[in-house]
Amino acid sequence: MSNSFGKFPSFGKFIESLEAARQIEERELEQGLSIAAQRSRRRQTRDIVEVAAKINKREPDDVDGDRHYRLLVTIAEIVESDPDVDADLHHNLAEKSDVFVAIRYGDRMGIMEPIEGLDEGATLHLRGEWITKERAREHGGRVLSVLHFTHHPIGFVCTVEKCFS
Repeated sequence: MSNSFGKFPSFGKFIESLEAARQIEERELEQGLSIAAQRSRRRQTRDIVEVAAKINKREPDDVDGDRHYRLLVTIAEIVESDPDVDADLHHNLAEKSDVFVAIRYGDRMGIMEPIEGLDEGATLHLRGEWITKERAREHGGRVLSVLHFTHHPIGFVCTVEKCFS
């Protein structure tokens, strides 16, 4: 199986491109705002969710640049949502749609230690940034909702054995 993500050679390249586009949008929206207003606005721009999920499939790790575990999961429970992505999150819960989960690992920006137990059928508790299926598709990614940034300072991953951040 290819490690590509839509038109991108890897999930890492997709998220780099998406983040670059987000920064351009933020600069445009923040023109004329005070530094304090810019900081406040940036804290509110991430769509953070917390869910319980079951792993449907573990895809090959993304090792092109930043390393990511790649999972397809089904949302079993919504613990915390964000109004900006609530409809997409609830749609995935109701339809039992696959959600792409990327867990960065192996460097100081992600989770340092290996995560054991990322096997099909395993349950996870996840917190991270949600990217709607529509936004992923519009940016050239796979036509799936995405949960990423599942590490410090925004998120975490918990298996039945241990939590990682």
